[in-house]
Amino acid sequence: MKAVYLALGLGLATVGTAAAQQPAGYQINLDLQNIQNDRVKVVINTPAVKEQQATYVIPSVVPGSYSKKDYGRFVTDFKAFDKQGKRLKVKNDGPNLFVIDNARSLTRLEYLVDDTWDAKQDDSFIFQPGGTNIDAGRNFTINHYGFYGYLEGYKMQPYQVSVQKPAQLYGATALDVRRESATQDVFTAPDYVTLADGPILYARPDTASFCTGGARISVAVLSENGVVKATDVSQMLRPMSEALTKFFGKMPVPRYQFLFYFPSLNSPLNSKNGGYGAMEHSYSSLYFLPEIPDPDRLRSIVLEVASHEFLHMLAPLNIHSREIGEFDFRNPKMSQHLWLYEGVTEYVSQLVQVRGGLISPDEFRERMKAKIDNAGKYDNVSFTEMSRRILEAPYKDMYQNVYEKGALIGLLLDIRIRELSQGRQTLRDVLLALREKYGPTRSFEDNQLIPEIVALTSPELQPFFDRYVVGKEPLPLAEYLGKIGWVYAPVGQTRVKAFGNLGFGYDAEKDQFRAVKTKPDENAFGLKEGDVIVAVNGQAVTMQTAEKLLRPLVEPKTADPMRVKFRSGAGPEQERQATPREFEVEVKNLVEPVPTLTSAQQALQDGLLK
Repeated sequence: MKAVYLALGLGLATVGTAAAQQPAGYQINLDLQNIQNDRVKVVINTPAVKEQQATYVIPSVVPGSYSKKDYGRFVTDFKAFDKQGKRLKVKNDGPNLFVIDNARSLTRLEYLVDDTWDAKQDDSFIFQPGGTNIDAGRNFTINHYGFYGYLEGYKMQPYQVSVQKPAQLYGATALDVRRESATQDVFTAPDYVTLADGPILYARPDTASFCTGGARISVAVLSENGVVKATDVSQMLRPMSEALTKFFGKMPVPRYQFLFYFPSLNSPLNSKNGGYGAMEHSYSSLYFLPEIPDPDRLRSIVLEVASHEFLHMLAPLNIHSREIGEFDFRNPKMSQHLWLYEGVTEYVSQLVQVRGGLISPDEFRERMKAKIDNAGKYDNVSFTEMSRRILEAPYKDMYQNVYEKGALIGLLLDIRIRELSQGRQTLRDVLLALREKYGPTRSFEDNQLIPEIVALTSPELQPFFDRYVVGKEPLPLAEYLGKIGWVYAPVGQTRVKAFGNLGFGYDAEKDQFRAVKTKPDENAFGLKEGDVIVAVNGQAVTMQTAEKLLRPLVEPKTADPMRVKFRSGAGPEQERQATPREFEVEVKNLVEPVPTLTSAQQALQDGLLK
């Protein structure tokens, strides 16, 4: 594509003097050295425009995000100029559109951009991994669609972004880059879609990398207090990356860039609701995760989020509809296949972990049970209809269900494909066949995906889609989970080990962990609401040790006794020992292994999990 656009630019250069002086595509200058009131200046030399009036578009919605963002509201002091430096008339058409008169003479745009991370955290607040951060001299988190857009009709022109930056900062990205000097980087992309797909994290350099499956995996980290290091994160990610290599045979991409921002636990950048997460891109992903000092807890969070985002290199990078491949940043038409892009991706991320030995089969079953619990919070609607209308009420409030019911659709679909083929074909095989046919540059027609999957597998798979994906029937959990030797019941009796009804909360002001949601006669230690937990088994409870020490008190895995040292109010410290007991409890959405597997169940379960 790049050669085509360059050829077009050279063709325009023969038309006349004005066009000859104007380079092909967009030449953007981003000044990160001279920050004005926490705003960055953007200067854009534009491609030649044929129309008398042009509209400069800042995205309202972006790929991988399923809600309106309206990035244009962060743009101020917008100006347009001709080649003599004369200002052209500009008017706004909503928050994201700048309409320019006499556009045939347009050569340059200038404006200032505010960052989104510092904006008021109301209903319009942009989730940090999809936003921008301007922290002069320390960090710039650049999602390109938060800084610049495109002229309507000229989205597929090439882009060159020259960044003037502080010498001590390094810009990590998956984009093509030339490091011109200590204070200048030049990033290039063949079109706006590719540019928007490659965020940049500018920070003091802390990077690491490794190779697996023919791919170079790079990691860049910004940790506000220096608690988390890139080498540590790299070691966390390597087993998961190698598990992916085993699952697919080789990596679907030649390179991949992880970008991590770890705010401190008391950072003003944290979301008021405590939300963290990440946003996927084709060759990278950008993370906003808490700077947790407990290595085990940190590893758990990193793997849970990264395993999902990493897998987006399969879908939608290599498997996507025209709605994504030719994304309309102004008035997007949403694909009907969130069950694939997010649901199947989430399912496969869990499957890869259990098959790679990163989690146990019991943990995998527990995670699927949790997804059944969470999916129950949402109405049964057509998943394809919800996907198409995800920007509208009431569907926009159902988005989280793509990770819950969407993942269960993936699990049940995999079971059904295995069953129909007698184990000779799996959902993985279908995904790889689709990747082989389409890949990064070819889109499928949205209404043809399900018929194509049926053609790749069996006509008997069509009723599954008709009833549970296009239709809105409840998923046949008992029937399908029974095929792999799991008992499912909406309500059931089971026995659990516990120290009683006991929970813990963190008092940030006093840096203490306290007993919550309990009474002395409800737990084995006699703890009451608000008691300060000082130590467990002789080890002090701190932010670094809390997860390791307190988790076994809430979810004991063994019958071993435990000692808890605590303090009630201003009284002296006390220490009590207790042993967990088994309780007969009623649970919602019981998912348990059958006592004895049939040969058919054993074969399906082994094929799935081993």
